[in-house]
Amino acid sequence: MAYYYVNERTQEVTGPVELPVIPGMGVVLPGNAIELPEVLPLAESGHVWVWREGAALQLVDLRNRPVYRKENGNPFYWSELGPLPDHLTVKPRPSAYYVWGTDDWVLDVAAERAGKVAEADVERDNRLREVVIRVAPLQYAYELGEASNDQLTALQAWKRYTVKLAQIELQTDYPLTIDWPVAPAKSLSRLSHS
Repeated sequence: MAYYYVNERTQEVTGPVELPVIPGMGVVLPGNAIELPEVLPLAESGHVWVWREGAALQLVDLRNRPVYRKENGNPFYWSELGPLPDHLTVKPRPSAYYVWGTDDWVLDVAAERAGKVAEADVERDNRLREVVIRVAPLQYAYELGEASNDQLTALQAWKRYTVKLAQIELQTDYPLTIDWPVAPAKSLSRLSHS
């Protein structure tokens, strides 16, 4: 005979355990224990033994690990024994541009393109903000007729940089791959403050 404890909440079986033999009574089975005719084999990897409807059976154990909602890829920790419901998967969503297909995540090319365009717009706008900060003093010096040759050179470099930023959409692999133009050297930037 083999004795096992059964978790009241999950019905998970642990053991085998040795129960004390009480003189004159023999082995007294606690309320949270079962007696089986033989020792259970080791559970398969990722599975545990449970006691259900008077029989020991193996269930997949995905507790305390992230699982993902198929509708949006959001993770959370699963706490139940057994297979996942149909709306969940153990496969993480590769990125926000994937949607659940029949049995795996599938790239939504249109969503990826739209997302990458939005990311590129934000990055370009951030770079253009720096241009405004750098160009304004140079432009004012030029308009007042007080710009040095170095300041005029810096102003032209920033204007060329601005034109290149405005043309990133013309690149072959835009928006998936962008060859960002390099901002004028810091030495030119310092001239704008001279």
